Amino acid sequence: MTFNDPEMFYNYCRMYPETFELLLSIVGPHIEKQYCIRDPISSRTRLLICLRYLASGDSMTSISYSFRVAVCTVSKIISETCEELWNTLQKLVFPDVKEENWLKIANNFAIKWNFSHCIGAIDGKHVQIQSPPHSGSTFYNYKGHHSINLLAVCDADYCFTLVDIGAEGRQSDDGIFSNSIFGQRFENKDLNLPEPKSIEISGPTIPFVLVADEAFALTNYMMRPYPRSKHLNRQKKVFNYRLSRARRVIESAFGILAAKWRIYRRAIIASVSTAEKIIQATVCLHNFIILNENKLSNHYRRYTHVTTEDQIVNGALQENTRPFVLRNKDNSAYQIRNYFATYFENAGALPW
Repeated sequence: MTFNDPEMFYNYCRMYPETFELLLSIVGPHIEKQYCIRDPISSRTRLLICLRYLASGDSMTSISYSFRVAVCTVSKIISETCEELWNTLQKLVFPDVKEENWLKIANNFAIKWNFSHCIGAIDGKHVQIQSPPHSGSTFYNYKGHHSINLLAVCDADYCFTLVDIGAEGRQSDDGIFSNSIFGQRFENKDLNLPEPKSIEISGPTIPFVLVADEAFALTNYMMRPYPRSKHLNRQKKVFNYRLSRARRVIESAFGILAAKWRIYRRAIIASVSTAEKIIQATVCLHNFIILNENKLSNHYRRYTHVTTEDQIVNGALQENTRPFVLRNKDNSAYQIRNYFATYFENAGALPW
């Protein structure tokens, strides 16, 4: 099936045979077992078992019937392979926190999603799990089921750049961000972000920011929408739309992740530690496939297919306003948001 029918293989494993062979060459040596009494299950079969489990969302029992392997063996293979996928791929698929990488992300957001100085879109996703034993309401979320949280930042091409996995479902997105390692690094200015600079000629210096929804706090490095109100003026409505358009990338990334890896379509029947490994593996596979498909022609890019065009705004939203000036040197979050709003309606306006 691997090379005789690439389309069937893609539907089976969510990747083309060439991508699978590349993945096997990277991960295979780490999941290969030594001969002991009987011939071990090959690394190729181990990887196929894991990928099919993640791609289909079938139970481990169903997978065991398909591969004629004991359920306990399937469980062990999935746990071990997911762990090795994370260990071997994370350094390859997540960009280094270097200034040049942040600038590249910001440039792509400006080109594809029309939001300048944006270094990522952030959001959280509840991943449903079976109720952990003796956990009470620790993992119980507002949606009415038990979950662990995947908090992620993505770039303009739906690739995850920063992730925090495993927070209890009862926690809020902003609380998880504040307690996460990368959240604390943002707060401590320890991520090699580019220095603030002006967006337009003779404009004030503006920091590079994340875009988020109302669940997150407004800070110098994170923009959220103006509070919803029927009294919002035109300028604020334009800002909210532009921010929403850029932030939608992370929602699309989560949507692609859940659509391709159907393990997310139901509660994960596994321990919390194994569920975390499953999420880690799928996040790495998500990036790995996107990065490899980006090397192919558009005809073969099947993993992501989301247009950058939309039909929500009609007409040009421009009107003459006074130029905006930051009034003090600390560049407060409110002033930064107001500047973006002014910029989007003047020099940064789009001819929609």
